[in-house]
Amino acid sequence: MELLFSLVFLSLTFSTFLHPTFARGGQQQHSSLSSGIFENSSYNSGSTARHLFEDNRLHLSLDIARGYMTNSQLEKALKAFAQRCSHISRIYSIGKSVNGVPLWVIEISDKPGEEEAEPAFKYIGNVHGDEPVGRELLLFLANWICDNHLKDPLATLIVENVHLHILPTMNPDGFSLRRRGNANNVDLNRDFPDQFFPMNEDVHMRQPETRAIMNWLRDVQFTASASLHGGALVANYPWDGTQDKRS
Repeated sequence: MELLFSLVFLSLTFSTFLHPTFARGGQQQHSSLSSGIFENSSYNSGSTARHLFEDNRLHLSLDIARGYMTNSQLEKALKAFAQRCSHISRIYSIGKSVNGVPLWVIEISDKPGEEEAEPAFKYIGNVHGDEPVGRELLLFLANWICDNHLKDPLATLIVENVHLHILPTMNPDGFSLRRRGNANNVDLNRDFPDQFFPMNEDVHMRQPETRAIMNWLRDVQFTASASLHGGALVANYPWDGTQDKRS
């Protein structure tokens, strides 16, 4: 349980210290993603991650905020990460979006792809297409772990004692369309089964992104999860709904 709290604390720490314009997952130089921003020496040194905790006087250039990664750029960044950090990670797809974009997952572990008696934890970002910060934040987290797992106690703890699964974007179509719902304009956060309101009991009628997550949950027995949203601060608890919506 302490380990899971550490993971959640780590995500909250990143979200607290990241500047609003820090939109390129740790980029300090002005190189493009197509040339591999996570392969430049300034990022791999871990200096960016350290500054997040040690220096709140970051002077970031405004042109870093030119935009978030596109879906194709995100895929390139994930594949570059998998090559750079192959000793503690692998990437795999759990399915595709309505428009056929792969839903890529990063698994981080000292034995990626193997079953162990260790807790499995998952992060999901960009459930709503218009909430894009999570997709950048989760890729930054993965790179921070890769850069620091041999020198930071928390990063070492995660790699050696957890199977961490990171889905940076559940809704790549909504992101590219700049709207909340997916390509069919369905709110994916409302497309899962509900204990009191069985509006969508036919699994075949659910969106492909939703079905991909449900199948993923059947394949991997996750101990705990976190979903990164944007906007107002909200905390949801399992089974927190009631039929009359009041009690």
